[in-house]
Amino acid sequence: MINRKLILATAIFVCSSMANAAEHTVKMLTSGANGQMMVMEPAFIKIAKGDTVKFVPSDATHNAQSYSVPAGAASFMTPMGQTASVTFSQDGVYLYKCIPHLPLGMVGVIQVGKAVNLAQAKQDSVKLKALMALNKERLDKIMAQIK
Repeated sequence: MINRKLILATAIFVCSSMANAAEHTVKMLTSGANGQMMVMEPAFIKIAKGDTVKFVPSDATHNAQSYSVPAGAASFMTPMGQTASVTFSQDGVYLYKCIPHLPLGMVGVIQVGKAVNLAQAKQDSVKLKALMALNKERLDKIMAQIK
């Protein structure tokens, strides 16, 4: 009898958690709304644990690949030129890039819940900027939004 109640309670909890999860969209754009070239819109997004981010490329040359993730979190890489969704199940700061357009500064940051790995993310952002030829200040502006 107890096992049935435990199973029912667990099922209700899992279903209610899934019902509260949200889907967010990040557009990978060759030209952004503000006229900047090779951007993620939004470049910074804060979501809750369990939420999904749908990455939508404007053309076949864009993708999203994690560069820095919290310890124990899964890395991700979306297919080139295809819409793809990633669900984030661990708190922390995730830095990601568009592989072909990283030199042009096409990067983004997702904060999931609390920024538990902020120190590591800041160190990794310095390394990521070293790989960028242009728009290095873009990453500093994005990182400044983490709270």
